[in-house]
Amino acid sequence: MDTRSGSQCSVTPEAILNNEQLVLPPRISRVNGWSLPLHYFQVVTWAVFVGLSSATFGIFIPLLPHVWKYIAYVVTGGIFSFHLVVHLIASCIDPADSNVRLKKNYSQPMPIFDRSKHAHVIQNQFCHLCRVTVNKKTKHCISCNKCVSGFDHHCKWINNCVGSRNYWFFFSTVASATAGMLCLIAVLLYILVQYLVNPGVLRTDPKYEDVKNTNTWLLFLPLFPVQVQTLIVVIIGMLVLLLDLLGLVHLGQLLIFHIYLKAKKMTTFEYLIKTCKEESSKHQAVRKDPYMQMEEGFLQQGDGALDSSAQGVKAKSSLLIYKCPCHFCTSVNPDRGSTAREADDAPSTSTLGLQQETTEPMKTDSAERKTEIQELRCPCDPGLPP
Repeated sequence: MDTRSGSQCSVTPEAILNNEQLVLPPRISRVNGWSLPLHYFQVVTWAVFVGLSSATFGIFIPLLPHVWKYIAYVVTGGIFSFHLVVHLIASCIDPADSNVRLKKNYSQPMPIFDRSKHAHVIQNQFCHLCRVTVNKKTKHCISCNKCVSGFDHHCKWINNCVGSRNYWFFFSTVASATAGMLCLIAVLLYILVQYLVNPGVLRTDPKYEDVKNTNTWLLFLPLFPVQVQTLIVVIIGMLVLLLDLLGLVHLGQLLIFHIYLKAKKMTTFEYLIKTCKEESSKHQAVRKDPYMQMEEGFLQQGDGALDSSAQGVKAKSSLLIYKCPCHFCTSVNPDRGSTAREADDAPSTSTLGLQQETTEPMKTDSAERKTEIQELRCPCDPGLPP
């Protein structure tokens, strides 16, 4: 699954930076998942499906006893067939807005968005690139360069956008793939246990009557039996199991995530927008008042380690060279008008007072330290008294 930021998906079909590479929207809008160029994630997906299907039905299920063999053929075969159908449908459907599909000519190149004329691609439910009126939940996808109805996200694995027209086919694709991998793991575990307990149970096919060596196994039964050694079967089984577990972790997380989205009645796009807003608000809250954080940390230290006069002097010195984060004020003590560099070069009245405290140590309570901190605060802080 490939998800992009809200601003990019909804309003900016322009060149963007993705992993330090310039990504340009296609000049010809993509129709569906089979529009060229194919994404390499899509090629990997189909290669894995073909490989796992061949290993499941050609190598491992034929090793099962008769009853379990037929059950595995029916259950696993039904799940794999269902996955194949919904995967093809999710890739072949055009998820574009209905007005786009009715009025748009996919053979014509798309115009380049001019931000000097329009602030956003979609304004007042009108797309300036597709030049049609769209629904409220329609977004303009930069990867397909067209408006997608009920935009959820752009999926690299099916090389197509996921919208309201194909979302449930996409969800069924993920769910069926997860179920099929669970069935394959169950078959592999059964074969492993039977091989350790009683290997003869795995050699019930009539073709094994002509095989006398117990170290020889037959693959691709019953149509094309191929004799191989036990080590070959073990290597193939380990590779299939590793690939199955990796796919199950990825698909399981994706399935749980979309179940959560459906429970919250959200799309992936809406979830990303909400997450970005929450993160930005947290960052703003952290940077809102750095002086208060400095004060709290100083007062916490004052309850313990700053009871001694030497440590109190060190803390005060650090406050005197504290620089204001704003660009308009670098004063350390506004009442005296001294800058941070002046405080380092020439002693001021406050630094002379600190030297005197060093020679004549005495303890100050938290209230006095708090007052001193307030005096050292930047005058540009709106929360400070004049």
